[in-house]
Amino acid sequence: MNNLQPLAATFDLEHHRLQLWRQLAHATRDSSASETIPPLLEQLRTTETFWAYPGQQVMTQMQHYLNSGSCALCHQLASNVFNALNSGAYRRQPFIPFHTNLMSLDSPVLSEVHRLTADVPDNDKNTFEVLIVHPAPVDYELLYRQSLSAFISDRDEFLYDIFFVDSAEDALIAILANPTIQAVVFVPGFQHESTTASALAQQYLGLCPYPELISALPHNPLAALNALIEKSRPEIDQYLISEQAPHELSPDSRQQFRKILFHINPFQDLHNTLLNGIRERFSTPFFHALQAYSRKPRGVFHALPLSQGQSIINAHWIDDMLQFYGSNLFLAETSSTQGGLDSLLDPKGAIKQSHEKVAKTFGADSSYFVTNGTSTSNKIVMQTTLAPGDIVLISADCHKSIPYSVMLTGAHCIFLETYPLMDYDLYGAVTLQRIKQVMLDLKQHGKLDRLRQITLTNSTFDGIIYNTERFMLDILAIKPDIIFHWDEAWFAFAHFNPVYHGRSAMSVAKRLSSRFQQQQYQTFYQQWITEFDAEDETQWLEQPLFPDPQRVKLRVYVTQSTHKTLSSFRQGSMIHITDNAFDEERFLEAYRTHTSTSPNYQILASLDIARRQVALEGYEQVKKTLYLANSLREQISQSAVLKDYFKVLSDQQLIPQAYRSPETATPSTWAYLNTLKNWGDSLFVVDPTRVTVDVSATGLDGSSFRQLLINHYDIQVNKTSRKTVLFIINIGTTETTVNYLLSVLHEIAQRLKAPDEHSPPKPMSEVVIDLPQTRVFNAYFQPFSCHHCQVIDIRKAYYAAYDDQLTEYINLDNATIKRVLNDLKLVSATFITPYPPGFPVVVPGQIITYDILMYLQKIKVKEIHGYRRDYGLKIFKADFLQRTQEDQ
Repeated sequence: MNNLQPLAATFDLEHHRLQLWRQLAHATRDSSASETIPPLLEQLRTTETFWAYPGQQVMTQMQHYLNSGSCALCHQLASNVFNALNSGAYRRQPFIPFHTNLMSLDSPVLSEVHRLTADVPDNDKNTFEVLIVHPAPVDYELLYRQSLSAFISDRDEFLYDIFFVDSAEDALIAILANPTIQAVVFVPGFQHESTTASALAQQYLGLCPYPELISALPHNPLAALNALIEKSRPEIDQYLISEQAPHELSPDSRQQFRKILFHINPFQDLHNTLLNGIRERFSTPFFHALQAYSRKPRGVFHALPLSQGQSIINAHWIDDMLQFYGSNLFLAETSSTQGGLDSLLDPKGAIKQSHEKVAKTFGADSSYFVTNGTSTSNKIVMQTTLAPGDIVLISADCHKSIPYSVMLTGAHCIFLETYPLMDYDLYGAVTLQRIKQVMLDLKQHGKLDRLRQITLTNSTFDGIIYNTERFMLDILAIKPDIIFHWDEAWFAFAHFNPVYHGRSAMSVAKRLSSRFQQQQYQTFYQQWITEFDAEDETQWLEQPLFPDPQRVKLRVYVTQSTHKTLSSFRQGSMIHITDNAFDEERFLEAYRTHTSTSPNYQILASLDIARRQVALEGYEQVKKTLYLANSLREQISQSAVLKDYFKVLSDQQLIPQAYRSPETATPSTWAYLNTLKNWGDSLFVVDPTRVTVDVSATGLDGSSFRQLLINHYDIQVNKTSRKTVLFIINIGTTETTVNYLLSVLHEIAQRLKAPDEHSPPKPMSEVVIDLPQTRVFNAYFQPFSCHHCQVIDIRKAYYAAYDDQLTEYINLDNATIKRVLNDLKLVSATFITPYPPGFPVVVPGQIITYDILMYLQKIKVKEIHGYRRDYGLKIFKADFLQRTQEDQ
């Protein structure tokens, strides 16, 4: 069968497959539904070619039961397979690799079979699958299975099974549909076109944002498939079994594969190589070192009474602390950097090894752990890249640590306004045209050479994702040596799914680095630049730009809050760097400046573990997250009860049409596969894992709705606006938690509807809050001026406020608002940061306008940093501002 007939409400092939097994188990229970069984089984024969488990013998037995009319046995087998797949138990259940699973799956009581079968060992080992791309699977599969099984040993830390495909397209389907694949073995000579599922192959090809490699598949299937897998699922180990002699291989071949094996009896080497590849990714040097340290008895004559739990074990009043946290936490508490451990400030052992593994996993040239949050990571990057007097562009809605970092460095910054979403009191992102306008303005004023860096938030708190590749190309065309600092605090997971490639910084850095070195791009650039009219400002602003590959210095820094989206303890953060002009000494000096000499070892160990998880199951976890987010969106939008009160906001509401690609995708049940098609070349897209819901139809504002959720249902959310509540789906979210949220929303909707089913829901009373947009600064704190932007020396204003004689407080009340409306000039002497949205709406030296005062007065938040309710707003005195004006 060449084509799969998609069923309704499926997300991708993995979920489609699970639904087929569910339907088969249901159909075989009812003899009257026998006519539906053959087409279901036929579709499963296709899907199962992309998985090793449960195996083709199970499918053959199912067909045998069907042919013999044994519906009860057919139902038993189908149910057992479905339960094993649905629960994930098959990945931990006892089995013998390379043998059929039929014996266990064809039993009424699985556990009894496992207990009574002496030659099936208890399995506490992780299992994985290996894809073998071979030109003649039918002829060689049995040989591979028998040969590899001879080398299985109880000493092996992991178990694996193998399956074969004979084409590049089938291999691509497998690695994108089957997340349990951890390695691919190539035997040259396979074809490029799928003979199993050609229509499905086209859909999966659309999930890979690498058209140049897809077009190369027919001409060189091995090289193109190797590159596609490396880019789409870079964590997968790739091996080549070569018929050529070692001396006949090109140097490129050795670089393309993790290891090359040779055709004469490769099986023992292949077995050991497969396990070693997993072993290396599984290894967490610092976590293992900390574990080993905690097991050693020792006397501590140093800091930290908590070490080994000594200050707690014999204590009389804090024994509940030991009971709550457990002994291992205290056994691993130490201030030592010796005994197998390492120094974070000068790593030479376990931490250095962990850093190297992180860099490889996240696609960076170098990576570093940070144990006091991305606020500190931002300070480290800024101090590395900026000096007093440099100009840096920063998004107006950036995290507060960014302008604080600018202030510390003494650089001058230009705030880039984001597009507003007035209907929802939300900020969007900085448009590419605005960035180019400011850069061209600096160029016109002879200041472009002082522009050092641009800092943007990707994704934003509300999930607006930049077209990172397009932005970087255009910006490099104007300033080829600019430094990019992408604050990806909420985006650490994005590197592990091709959906986000081209929109996450390290994936783009890798792509552009390769692209600029290709002759094809250099030829393209020469043709483009001859047709480009550099004197026409409209072309600079409105057309895609391309940088000169001979002048580009690719300099990219990424800061990530690992703890926000991956499995790290709170405050765990990472810095990833791809910088052609990296000054390691300068970076390390900044790193040591802001890094504690007593870092939390538990946070460091959790960062090590977080790296291991994404190296082995990052793709699987992110795909699961996308599935759950998609499920939540669909169920809210399609529920007859919920849709009257709750509206899920999508790209159509959160991104202006001018920044979206024309919608070319047709509705499809294969939601995952259509993501890139839906996004197209949009300058911005909404992260599917961020589900922003308009709750205004309930009659409650976002803040009140959040209180309702936490106080009555123990549901925690963070970000709200006047009309919206943000639900963040991450790798820790489960179907149970999503279902609980849906049940709560149903309960709230039913209560709202109960008084009168026929009356429409009462909407929230309309309160218009104009979001402050353009920042205006006092001239004294502006080092120079331009036509289209204002430059601010935050440091000068910040330290001027240290003199109490120059500042005063003013109340945030109607009288003040009225005076400002009558042209009173108020200049802030501090940062003012409401939570939410969590970024400074005012910085030192900024003029506090009428719009800002109205915004601060109307937003319903209790936490506003920089605003003292007992004193008011801290501002510079009028006479000081008058003197500065006279001095100028």
